[in-house]
Amino acid sequence: MDPRIREHAEVIVDHSVDLQSGDDVVIRAPPVAEDLVVALHEAVGERGGNPLVLDSNDRYSRAFLRSREEFETPAHHLALVEETDVYIAIRADTNVTETSDVSPETNAAYSQASQPILGERLSKRWCLTQYPAPANAQLAELSTAGYEDFVWDAILKDWDAVRDHQAQMVEILDPADEVRIVSGDTTDIRMSVAGNPTLNDYGEKNLPGGEVFTAPKKYSVEGEAYFDIP
Repeated sequence: MDPRIREHAEVIVDHSVDLQSGDDVVIRAPPVAEDLVVALHEAVGERGGNPLVLDSNDRYSRAFLRSREEFETPAHHLALVEETDVYIAIRADTNVTETSDVSPETNAAYSQASQPILGERLSKRWCLTQYPAPANAQLAELSTAGYEDFVWDAILKDWDAVRDHQAQMVEILDPADEVRIVSGDTTDIRMSVAGNPTLNDYGEKNLPGGEVFTAPKKYSVEGEAYFDIP
């Protein structure tokens, strides 16, 4: 096993979710991320936690979603999340377009039915992270090894140092009422951020993290922006 996988697991349990002895932990992961799931079991066990794996397989999801059009919130899934202390979700793909033939309407209906589960998950200590699977490397137009370097270089950081560095940007943005973005002659856009908080994302809930963000007030965005990528 690549030693960076073990480091990845340790960042999750020690930094992102602050795992405590006795914590009940749900790990939602696809089969392609098995090595990270193994490393998480080691790390969770060493710290006195109790791991349980949910297999998130897009082939399963596709088969289910194409079987019907209406959905209700599954009570047993909601109960599981209600009883857990920590929820770790791992993104990784074998086929990034596996569910491309599921209709947008079906996806929307299922997403709506799943909202109570999502809300419960977000009330826990949680982490969403990326595992560098080959299909994701293809999507990024990188070699598998190159994509592994890209992902783990973004994850295996001194997150306390990132937090302190980004705090400077929070101090600048948080009291602001307006943001203006100018780039050359092609982009000049303004938006109001008055009253909206500025958050410092340093690899806790989203791993990798590394951003400072807020949101524009509805209908306040004016100007033009040019994007030179698809």
